[in-house]
Amino acid sequence: MARAAQQNHAWTQGEHNVTAYPDPLNTFIWNAIIDRATDVHLHCVENGVRVLHRVDGTIHPKLLLPATEGKRLLNQLKSAACLNVTRSFAPLEGQINWIDEGQMWEIRVTLTPVRDRESAHLRLLSVPRGQWDISNLGFSKGDQEKTATAVDSLSGLILVTGPTGSGKTTTMYSLASLMDLQTTTAYSIEDPVEFRLPYAQQIEVDEKHGLTMHEGLRTILRMDPDLILVGEIRDRDSAIVAARAALSGRLVLATIHAHDAVGAVDAMHYLGVPYHIIGSSLRLIIAQNLLRQLCGECAQPRELDETERELFVRFGQEMPQQLQHPGSCAECNWYGYKGRTGIFEVAPIDDEVGALISDGARQRELTDCLRNKGVRPMAYDGLDKVARGVTAMEELFRVAGFTRPSEAQQQMPATMEMMTP
Repeated sequence: MARAAQQNHAWTQGEHNVTAYPDPLNTFIWNAIIDRATDVHLHCVENGVRVLHRVDGTIHPKLLLPATEGKRLLNQLKSAACLNVTRSFAPLEGQINWIDEGQMWEIRVTLTPVRDRESAHLRLLSVPRGQWDISNLGFSKGDQEKTATAVDSLSGLILVTGPTGSGKTTTMYSLASLMDLQTTTAYSIEDPVEFRLPYAQQIEVDEKHGLTMHEGLRTILRMDPDLILVGEIRDRDSAIVAARAALSGRLVLATIHAHDAVGAVDAMHYLGVPYHIIGSSLRLIIAQNLLRQLCGECAQPRELDETERELFVRFGQEMPQQLQHPGSCAECNWYGYKGRTGIFEVAPIDDEVGALISDGARQRELTDCLRNKGVRPMAYDGLDKVARGVTAMEELFRVAGFTRPSEAQQQMPATMEMMTP
């Protein structure tokens, strides 16, 4: 890590065709992009401004700018984002369009006052190289077939669920791209619009002017839609309208916050949707999270320990002879990981499962029904990727949120339930 920090401290700019913003702003953005950062933070501290990159979901401190350089950089950010360069006493939001060798980046800039100074956050967005190809997300072949079948039905509600930053929007767009959007009337309501989806009419929530998520959905229903995308279901009215739209013969793709498939049902009911409407409208639930992928250049094999062997036995999976462990090399900026992949629980909602939901079945009963139908939890998919050397066991434990089996023997059953296939 020390070597990586030293390398990034140099901040030298190469020969690139970049948007003509002044230095050090160009260098600042260019370094974030070559580091594959999705987010950049500028935090004001006592002796200057700290620069932090979020790469593959993990924060990496980069360098400390002197106070004068930090203030200059913040002013350049404001100018590039068309914001007032004088000190702000309220949060500010703007956008920078940055081009690097033909690749367009939308950089969303947020500044907020912190005591007598300001801090900033940048979200770097660009259309994925795979252009919403679902095969690039990490789905198994069987799960891809399940999702394609649900989309082909052309009606019903498909929920994509997971924590913040788990790639739900990318999955939703990829599902939409399974359809021929050139011959489909597709509308979305989002807050904000994350990416541009070709041929879709994307509406952005603007509550200052009365355009709420609920009002946007109601308007879309009057526009003869075949496909509706809902950026995030977060209130009662939006949840009910989305479910009823699915019942009326439209295909509705939506994201919602929950930890697993059964949790998505509970989340919809918590927002006020009756169980019988949930059970009748749902066609598929995709629960997901993201794991960092091991760098193929420096990953090192190692033996399994006893608790890892127990975990493979518990899930009934074939035990690999060795596991891969993160190393450190220039290819991955000495992180040991490069890129991320999804782990999934893909749960089709057939008549039997829909009837259970409509009857208000308890979580355990609904989970048992899904497991009997072959729906595996995310941790199972994660173990498969560990066994194939896609990711490390340490990464699965970090993301999945459970303890090692030997440590969990004396802990509460909820931990063990989460691990049960």
